[in-house]
Parts: sequence; C-alpha cells; structure tokens
Amino acid sequence: MDCLHPHCPAGHGAKSWKDVVESPLLRARKGDKPVLLAALAKDFGPLSSPPYARMLPVPNAALIERLVRLCPCLFNQLDLAATAEAIVHLCEISLGAIITSANVYDAFQVQYPGRESFAFPPVKGSAIGGTVMEMFCSEVLQNEQIPRMETDAEGWPKWRMPGHILLNQKKMKDRQALGDIMIPCAPTNLLISVKTEAARERLLYSANSIEGIGFGFFSQPHEFWTPGRMRLFKRMGFSAIYLPDNTHQEIAGKLDKNGETRFAVNLNGTALYRPLSQFGSDMRRVVGRSSFDL
Repeated sequence: MDCLHPHCPAGHGAKSWKDVVESPLLRARKGDKPVLLAALAKDFGPLSSPPYARMLPVPNAALIERLVRLCPCLFNQLDLAATAEAIVHLCEISLGAIITSANVYDAFQVQYPGRESFAFPPVKGSAIGGTVMEMFCSEVLQNEQIPRMETDAEGWPKWRMPGHILLNQKKMKDRQALGDIMIPCAPTNLLISVKTEAARERLLYSANSIEGIGFGFFSQPHEFWTPGRMRLFKRMGFSAIYLPDNTHQEIAGKLDKNGETRFAVNLNGTALYRPLSQFGSDMRRVVGRSSFDL
C-alpha cells in the first residue's frame, strides 16, 4: 500500500511534507498550500504508540480526504475513522512486510477487533469490517502482480491486464451483489466473494451460479466438511474456496478420516478447498487466461 507520509515506517514516503503538498495528486489550491504545509511540518512527525490525535491541518474536508488517501499513516495522528486502505497499510507496517498470500492471515490477526496488535494503531478504528476484508484480498492480488484497475473520470474501470476490479467502487457498485472482486478470465470472469470468519449461507449463495471464488479467514471447519455442503458449493458455481492454512488442514484431516476426500473437488477435478497461501499463485496463473486451469 503506497503512503507518502514522510515519516511512514515502511520507508517509502515522500522526502518532506513540501513534496506531499506540491504533489499533483493532492490537488491543493495555491491559497491552501502555505497553511497546510506549516501545520504538517509543525505537528505531524513520526507515528506513535499509543496514537496521539492532532488538530486537522486545514478545515477543507475534501482536501483532507485526498491527503489521508495519499498518506494513510495520518490515521495514527488524526481523529478520523480509518479507511480500509489505512487499516491494511497499518497492518503492513506492523508485519514489516507487504501483504501477500503467505502472510495475509497474520495481517488479519493484527487488526482483529478486541485483540489488535498494531505497531502504530489508528486513533479511531474502522467501522467497515467487510470492506477491510475485501481490501486484504485486493492487496494480496496487488502484490502478486495483479494490480487494482484505476477508474476513469466517469467511474468505469480502465481495463488492463493483468488486473482486478473492486466491485464496491464507483460505477461497479451496482454489480456488488455478484461478488466483491472480479478477475478477468475465460470462459467467464472469476468473481471473488470475500468473507471474514464464518461462511454460513452468505458464502454459499454469493457465487449465484457464476464461476465463483471464496476467500476468507474462516475459523469453523465444520461449515465445509459435509458432503452435502460440498455439493452445494459446486452447484452454486464455486471453483475454489481459500481458507486459513490451519482451517484447511482440519478440513482435509476430517475428510480423509471419513473417507470423503473425493467430494472435495471442483468441476475441473481439482481441489475445491485450498489454503490461503496458495491464493496468489493460483490467481496469477489464470488471470486473463482460462479458469479451466484452476
């Protein structure tokens, strides 16, 4: 996750607040720049734990929104509800690494409500937990060389390959009932349904008979290991469901013990249930190509 905060612990921030203020991405008006720069330079140094909230550097709400989008570390220093992107970035800082398939479950644990372990916590947590989960999945894809597609002036995706589309933003919002993230692929696009810890019927019906992928931090293996549930997942169009490695191991052990491993295959004859650590490489293999290889 990019962050221009000059004191970002990830070490990739701007050289100074002046560079941030002058960034064309910030689109600061000439009259706002001196006041903004003076406030940022005076009050917004290194991050802290516990967090310490400063006053807003300027009263311009639209400018502040653009500023925190460019510098998500600021949620450690401002009394604003953290965005999903900021939570993901603060998890990255806590892990000391970008988020990939190998550590996304660890990142999920960093922000787990009630037992957060941020190195530099946000002043105010995020109230949009579902969007945070989607952003975890998106960040994994981003760091697996399947970047988020930008949007044009009208809000439509600028198609590029390889790439993925967030269905909770701009013009694609009306399609979110079909899934959370789309990966272009033949013969039909892959629609990823992102969940937290429990699958319940919400995951089951989210594929809607379109080729679906489940991605979640599922902690209840019994939701997955009955033959009836596996038949339903396949009937509803799931090609693969990615779970934490420990949950995946529990399911595999139970199926092996009961002699029911043969039910845990998709329409391609390959594994229906897979560990999260395999997600990125699988998506990289099929994006823009064929889901028959999944």
